[in-house]
Parts: sequence; structure tokens; C-alpha cells
Amino acid sequence: MSDNAEQSPPPHIPAPGEPTVPELEEDETIAPRPEEEIADLLRAEPDTQDHRAGQPD
Repeated sequence: MSDNAEQSPPPHIPAPGEPTVPELEEDETIAPRPEEEIADLLRAEPDTQDHRAGQPD
């Protein structure tokens, strides 16, 4: 069994008038890791370089 099930809160049943979708996703409460920010910056600009150079067709 995974530890995830032990750490998950019980399912929430919304009260009348309460939104069914939570305002924050579970992962939005955790700060991004530095490598995620770097990856986002590197993906922000398209890589147009031809990476096939030197490889057989």
C-alpha cells in the first residue's frame, strides 16, 4: 500500500452554496523547486537548433 492513502485527507462533501472545486490544488501549497523554475525558463524560448547534425539518416 502507498503512503499517499495514509496522508490524504478524508473526502470533502461541499455544503449547500460551497463550490465543489477547491480554491487551491494540493500541489499549489508547496513552493516550486529551483530546478522547476529553471526548466520553465528554458522552455519559455523554443529550441530551433538542428540537433540531427552528425547523426546518420
